[in-house]
Amino acid sequence: MVVINTDPWDEQAHNEESRDRDSGQKEQTLFSFQDLASDYYQVLRQRSRPRICRILWAIVVGGLFIMTIYMVYNLLRAYFRYESFNKTSIVWKDNVTLPALTICSSNHINYTLMKEVFEKDGDSEMLEVFNQAMDILEKYDGNEDLEELVMSKFDIFGKMASYEFQKGSIRLNFGMDVGTMVSGSPHYSFEGIGKNVTNPMNHMHPTELGLCIEFNDNAVFQQSCGGPKGGFSIDLNTNVRDYLPTTSSHGFTVFIRDPDENVMLNVGGFVISPGTETFVRLTSKSAKRLGPPHGTCKNVPNIYSKRNVKFESIRECWQRQVIQAMIEKCGCIPIYFAAQMFFWNKTHILDEFGEEIKQYRAQKEYEKRYEWANAEVNYTSLKKTQGTQSEKGLGDSIQSISNRIADRFMRAPFYKYVCGLVQETACAVLVDTMIKKRQLQFERCPEPCQYNEWDTAITSIPFPPTETYFKKFLKNEDLKTYEHAKNNVVRLHVYYDDIRVQQTTQIPAYQPHNFIAEFGGTVDLFIGFSFFTVLQLIEIGIAACVFRCRKNKDVKV
Repeated sequence: MVVINTDPWDEQAHNEESRDRDSGQKEQTLFSFQDLASDYYQVLRQRSRPRICRILWAIVVGGLFIMTIYMVYNLLRAYFRYESFNKTSIVWKDNVTLPALTICSSNHINYTLMKEVFEKDGDSEMLEVFNQAMDILEKYDGNEDLEELVMSKFDIFGKMASYEFQKGSIRLNFGMDVGTMVSGSPHYSFEGIGKNVTNPMNHMHPTELGLCIEFNDNAVFQQSCGGPKGGFSIDLNTNVRDYLPTTSSHGFTVFIRDPDENVMLNVGGFVISPGTETFVRLTSKSAKRLGPPHGTCKNVPNIYSKRNVKFESIRECWQRQVIQAMIEKCGCIPIYFAAQMFFWNKTHILDEFGEEIKQYRAQKEYEKRYEWANAEVNYTSLKKTQGTQSEKGLGDSIQSISNRIADRFMRAPFYKYVCGLVQETACAVLVDTMIKKRQLQFERCPEPCQYNEWDTAITSIPFPPTETYFKKFLKNEDLKTYEHAKNNVVRLHVYYDDIRVQQTTQIPAYQPHNFIAEFGGTVDLFIGFSFFTVLQLIEIGIAACVFRCRKNKDVKV
């Protein structure tokens, strides 16, 4: 008889049964704790409270919800107002780049040269016609219709226009030579080191004020030492003897600008007078602005840029609209604009304007009314006139223009649509008057999203200070007497006192992460809401569904 000991197996089965029982008790305990700790249990618990307590709790919770909604509403309003603030900081540097300078004479026609040429050619009658035309244009205020003005004085203006079409532009023939604007040698100094202009062509710039001289157009002047001696200095000669009788002010107009900015009109400059030493103290500023929705800056493509700069400044925006208005209202292209586009190889723009002007003139029967419009230009006469310019200062700058570009400029297809002196002068006054009377609707020029600007503080003192100083340091072939120097010479200093830049950055007041933080703080303060609360709400919803399903199932059973 074989006896099998089954105690180990019985003991193992007993142990397994005991473990199952303990595990079931633990699970029941966990489920009970889960029910007691869950939000669903808290909801069930509320049902067992007295009615008055439930009403009070409902009022409190409802009030908190209303307050939360109100606070969230204010946060949303503040966020969608897209408010911003400016952050300004001062950055000290080892060196700061000086702005570009455009210096223009207040007189755009060399009257002395004109008289010499007219007397030499035996054309004194033309000089008288010119004087009469300038007197009429000086009195023109823009209120009279331009065509009526021309027709009422056609005997004078017709001769002027005919002369320009036969012998070339008066501005090109008798424009002020930028070479005579600079006095002495070296031509200018930077950081106390004298320098000369080696290629005047790179420093000439046609504008509404005539041919101007430019410096630092390539942003090479970087001042590292504060004060006038560390900046840019130049002596300028006004040449008052060459001024037109109708020129109202003597001196120079100076434009402080970004090296990439283009100057065409007499807008945004300041005037310096002869007989003074003028100090222009600069403060450099850079700005970064926000576009919509936080700001109003906008980068407008610059179609008239000198270096194909991508976006235009506010001044360039204004110039563009004025030039287009002159072309539209007067049926001709301002010569300074045509010269700039020609210099920068953008003649396609001039050709497009030429087609528009052609249609304008056809509607006005322009060619029939003005027979001289079809006259051929006498290029030989133009060269001869330009060849009489002075060879002082920087050299014969106007002659350089004649040798290099005059032939091509005058022979270009668009040249017959370029304004004459009378037409351009009167048209500028007409457009300016229409702007003042709000008869021209210009688009608002937006602020660029990034730009540089300069604050200026200008002071002047008499110059030359004494006759002794004049004799020692200024006297030359052009400036022979002390009185002549006081009436003609201007010494200009442009400099930084502090080698620093003021940087201004526009920053959104409410950014998305700021809004989320304030939103979370508000709702958590009043109703204890958080991202975990979202999960708890989901849990309550699921538990309620499960409870409802179980209840329905029990009822059916």
